[in-house]
Amino acid sequence: MTLLERAIHRCLPRAGKAMRMMQTLLSRRAQWQSILTGLPADAEGRPIPWITYPALDYLTQLDFSRACVLEYGGGQSSLWWAERAASVNTIEGRAEWAERLRHSAPANLTVIGPVAESAYAQAPLGGGQTYHVIIIDGLMRLESAQASLPFLADGGLLVLDNADWHPQACAWLRSQGLVEIDFHGFGPVNDYTWCTAVFLRAHSILPHSGGRWPTGVYGSLEQAC
Repeated sequence: MTLLERAIHRCLPRAGKAMRMMQTLLSRRAQWQSILTGLPADAEGRPIPWITYPALDYLTQLDFSRACVLEYGGGQSSLWWAERAASVNTIEGRAEWAERLRHSAPANLTVIGPVAESAYAQAPLGGGQTYHVIIIDGLMRLESAQASLPFLADGGLLVLDNADWHPQACAWLRSQGLVEIDFHGFGPVNDYTWCTAVFLRAHSILPHSGGRWPTGVYGSLEQAC
């Protein structure tokens, strides 16, 4: 904390709290930079998914190193998942994004598309492969959930972004016996809060990484050991 910040906190504690809040969101979480560029990224410029920060925080704490991932809707998230998972299959309906991803895709990221809407939900499922993680953040979200759920591995998880906009998809997934965990809050690029939902079977097997929350990013107060 700079001398100016300390002075503000001492003389105007409420203003100091508001200043720290804005610093955490706009700078440490790179919200301002993502608004300027239109691309979800962290403070170091590394790609992050376009989901809420609480959902991203939860997923960051899991170990996906052996996971096979299926993603409906590609983008910055595809690169984020490719850094963490054994393999990623991304289906994309927009030609611009599909081509852009192919240019930057690492070896473990396969881009399927562009795919017409009529074939979108079923396009990545022909091989019968099962996935430890399924992300639904593209076209036809209810149809994509219905088509892909049989391919979710035992103990896996399904991520549905904008869950607050897709209550039918949420209701259907719950009706299949999945537990819905809602992560509502701010996220990159947008100036509003929304909900990213994680759906789990009763016996999820993805291990926790054991990592700690970095105070420099999340704004947590340092605790004395």
